[in-house]
Amino acid sequence: MRILIGAVAVALLAGCASSAISVREATPVPRDELYAFQVKPRGDSGTVVVLRDSGAVGSGCDVVVFIDGKRAAKLGTGQRASFHLPPGQPSIGIGLANSGLCGGMAVRTIVGNVQNGKESIYRISGDMGGIYIGPYVNYN
Repeated sequence: MRILIGAVAVALLAGCASSAISVREATPVPRDELYAFQVKPRGDSGTVVVLRDSGAVGSGCDVVVFIDGKRAAKLGTGQRASFHLPPGQPSIGIGLANSGLCGGMAVRTIVGNVQNGKESIYRISGDMGGIYIGPYVNYN
């Protein structure tokens, strides 16, 4: 009986994480949910792509992406957004959109890396402990 309970617990915990998707599988964020960094700056620039995992964890809450403290986009599960930035190390943060039950999470940030003419990709993932942002790893 203990083995059965343990197996069920492991299966439930495995289902409590979001599912990584490829950039190609992610759907673009609707234009009305893109707020900033949509025009290439004059001079050198690179592109930052942020994509959010699919799955049930956190799917009832949209995530807001902040770049250097500025609200940049709102992402639902399985969506991606692209931003044009000058080369450097911007702060890339995420927080829950303050709607319904989705509030109270502190903004979590990482230091990004933007290189001229290059694309940097970041992944928003989640589990029962919260929602996180980190570098994208291509698992395929």
